[in-house]
Amino acid sequence: MKALSRRQFFTQFGRSVVANLTAPLRRRVDAEALPSEQAERKRSWLRPPGALADDDAFRAACTGCTDCRDACPYDSIRRLGPEWGADAGMPAIIPEESPCYLCEDMPCIGTCETGALIPCAKEDVSMGTAALDAASCYVSQGQPCDYCVARCPLKDAAISFSESGIPVIKPEGCVGCGVCVYLCPGDALAIGAGPGPTEKV
Repeated sequence: MKALSRRQFFTQFGRSVVANLTAPLRRRVDAEALPSEQAERKRSWLRPPGALADDDAFRAACTGCTDCRDACPYDSIRRLGPEWGADAGMPAIIPEESPCYLCEDMPCIGTCETGALIPCAKEDVSMGTAALDAASCYVSQGQPCDYCVARCPLKDAAISFSESGIPVIKPEGCVGCGVCVYLCPGDALAIGAGPGPTEKV
């Protein structure tokens, strides 16, 4: 073993002392930060169409079987990872990666045998509601763009252009499918969590 010089000895000794003195503080800070970060974690995903409105009821009914995922023709549904705690293994849609296209026959709902997904028309789906950040919208910056309005599965019932040419979300008609979010080149759209199909009026 190579002998340490006087400077190396005191450097390592000093680091050891500081580490031992600050370890309890670091552990306390880490322990306090973790719950806070978890509490502030926001959903970046949506329940599949027809999902039970109450989260606990949905988790109790869903077995994580992946039947709805396998039935989706667009591969829009995936399983959540362990970082989502109680929702780990549950089916979800991440609109930025692949939105729900509101299939006419809703194969994801049709394949669910546990009642976690309730049969409903596409107009009655309620995964959330889109919100527009007008400052980030290409149209507000003078650039032509109509992706969100032209490609919305529900068309004018959910979104249309205002007299000034800016897209306007219609909360009463938007079901939160996320197609507009997926297509928006300016990242000006996001989906806020919705109440679920049993609470849509």
